[in-house]
Amino acid sequence: MTVFAFLLVTMLGLTGCKTAAERAEEHFQSAITLAEEGDYDRAVVSLRNVFQLDASHQEARRLMAEIMLEERGNRQAAYSHYLRLAEQYPEDLDARIALARIAFSATDWEELERHGASAEALAPEDPRVVPLAVARGYRAALISDDLPAAEDHAQRARSLLEEDPDDQILRNIVIDQLLRNGELETALEDIDHLLELDPANPLYNQQRLNVLAQLGDMQEIEAHLRNMIERFPENADYKAALLRFHLSRDDLDKAENFLRDLADAAENDPVRKVDLIRFLSEYRSIAAAKAEIAEMLDGVDDPLPFLMIDAGLDFASGQREDALATLERAVDAHADSPRILEARVALARMLLDMGNDVGARSEVEEVLSEDPEQPEALKMRARWLIQSDQTDAAIAALRTALDRSPDDAQAMTLMADAYTRSGRPELAREFLSLAVEASGNAPEETVRYARVLMADESYLPAEDLLITSLRLNADHPDLLVTLGRVYLEMQDFGRAQQVADTLRRLDTAATRSAANAIEAERINRQSGRDEAIAYLEDIASSAGTDFAARIALLRARLAAGDAAAALQLAREMAAENPESDDLRFILATTEALDGNLDTAEGIYRDLLAEDPRRARIWLDLSRLQQRKGERDAAKAVVAEGLEHMPSDPSLLWAQASFLEQDGDFDGAIEIYEGLYAMNSDALVVANNLASLLSTYRDDEESLERAWTVARRFRDTDIPAVQDTYGWILQRRGSSEEALPYLEAAAAGLPDDPLVNYHLGQTYLSLERMDEALERFRRAVQVAGPGDTRPQIEAARAQISALLDAQKTGEAAE
Repeated sequence: MTVFAFLLVTMLGLTGCKTAAERAEEHFQSAITLAEEGDYDRAVVSLRNVFQLDASHQEARRLMAEIMLEERGNRQAAYSHYLRLAEQYPEDLDARIALARIAFSATDWEELERHGASAEALAPEDPRVVPLAVARGYRAALISDDLPAAEDHAQRARSLLEEDPDDQILRNIVIDQLLRNGELETALEDIDHLLELDPANPLYNQQRLNVLAQLGDMQEIEAHLRNMIERFPENADYKAALLRFHLSRDDLDKAENFLRDLADAAENDPVRKVDLIRFLSEYRSIAAAKAEIAEMLDGVDDPLPFLMIDAGLDFASGQREDALATLERAVDAHADSPRILEARVALARMLLDMGNDVGARSEVEEVLSEDPEQPEALKMRARWLIQSDQTDAAIAALRTALDRSPDDAQAMTLMADAYTRSGRPELAREFLSLAVEASGNAPEETVRYARVLMADESYLPAEDLLITSLRLNADHPDLLVTLGRVYLEMQDFGRAQQVADTLRRLDTAATRSAANAIEAERINRQSGRDEAIAYLEDIASSAGTDFAARIALLRARLAAGDAAAALQLAREMAAENPESDDLRFILATTEALDGNLDTAEGIYRDLLAEDPRRARIWLDLSRLQQRKGERDAAKAVVAEGLEHMPSDPSLLWAQASFLEQDGDFDGAIEIYEGLYAMNSDALVVANNLASLLSTYRDDEESLERAWTVARRFRDTDIPAVQDTYGWILQRRGSSEEALPYLEAAAAGLPDDPLVNYHLGQTYLSLERMDEALERFRRAVQVAGPGDTRPQIEAARAQISALLDAQKTGEAAE
């Protein structure tokens, strides 16, 4: 009976058990009910229970993604769930569409292309897919500079909007094309339509501000900026834009009143009060800012934000050790502050500025261990990752930061740096453009992007960008100087002169010097060098002129080949100011250029005797020894300089150059690796390191290291750098891709034997034998009979082999 009872109970128990799939379905149904009732927190808990039982539950994954996107606004989490859905169910059209749309809103063009293409393959005629196809086609046309095709895609988007006027992708395409065509009023109407659909969308608000700035509607600009500040109270860039707007009109009182109103309206928000203190420190006085801090510290619940800015003021004024100690004490004393992580990031920045890289990194990692999405800490980590060429990790960190703070212009600029470093310049340009918008057309972001446009010879877009920013930041010197350069390149000399006149009216030493430079270059391009020098002579001889104008005249005389006149001017300036080390240095340099090498050497030696920690003088003295034909003495000068300054990058670079010339390539590579670790942004160091690794080492590890360093060169137009990039591509087996770079390098450096050798090897790989033979012959001819470098010996061998092959072919015929 006992055994029977046991078996009966067991059987009854088994019939009462449910499978994992059945329990997962119960949790899913519960999640649906909770979501319908608006209880999304409990719905998420139920969905997580589903995934513990059935990780591949398709509809539960979809519901989780929808809640994350539509109810919580967590785009990153939604994207992750949709991506999991697409990976588990590749035919899931809805997931692909959602992924592509999120990618579009995040300007993640690679993911838009990937998921948009998948959606189009699944259902090309689906009305939800068609806008994605139009967006992909429009962007592809812009990248390839096919403006008629871009116009066609924009027109198709406009016609599709008649069927679905609320499709934000289509309307964004139309707006972009209208702005490119200068149809500002129509674009403003479309932007306002988007704002009706999504008034809290930062991109649409910023687009409206940009158009208003281009239209020059100052009253509406101020009103819209105030609306943006109300809609996005946490966005510091919009407040900064309104401040710049007031300041550009010299209305300090209005700017201060605006900040005081914000501070008073947000009694429990220290951010507003901190903004006021920063304004006082920059535009009133440090004393006024500190007085405000002292007043605010009385009675506040959390004094840490005010202690942070107080320490920051001391740090900026040169009291670094005291400021660091103050902030460290504040962090220890207020560890329970809601702003403690921000304070620790501020502490990390101070440590970094003081050269304590290890301490800074430790602080940042501890912050991220407590909050993995802390934007400021992520940006610091990303900057380090970019410097070490870990660009994928940097991009991931910055995407997380932008999910938390989507309008962070600094994060966008760092994203552009990461994409540049990884060899994706088109994506870098996209993020520089976004940084301009997110910053409210701030001068720094505007100038940075304008320079990129100028490098691409896109002068009209650069002009539009700068003028838009100037309407918000009137008479900003950096914007004016850049605009002046744009007009010079466009040969619009009348407006270049207007810019110079505006700079001169600002009447500071820097703006007067910039105005003179623009004016001199304008005259040089219009009337020739003699007229430009005559203009500079008039400026330099005028009463009360500063030395900048006279130095500009000296440089112009040197550029014109008039060394005697330049030397006379240098001697006059040095005689008038015998205590000026700068003028003595200029005199020495000019003496050397005039051929008075012993006189120049004497001046250099006197300057170094007074202060041997002058790398520039050591370098010039080394070059002078080389001009005298004393190469060993030149090397000794560099070595002597390194005794006084063992970590100076310029002296180490000179030492590496000598090692390279002497055939000690491993020694040169070791120095360049050290220099690269110091500053991986330095173009010449990156190029030299990648070039040596790819030219003088054959192992795969060195080649991959060279590629990692050189990826950023994809858009280069510098012949030496084109050679480096092209040769690495050739060694990686991409001969077709390498060819245009190496042909351009050979055109720019026709007498460089290695450049000709690299091009010859590429022609050989492509079986273009006659052209390969021509290049190998050129390499050997330029190198001369005494050059025994392996590449030149290989070129000689290739010549023999190719000639033998020709003879064999002729004999066979």
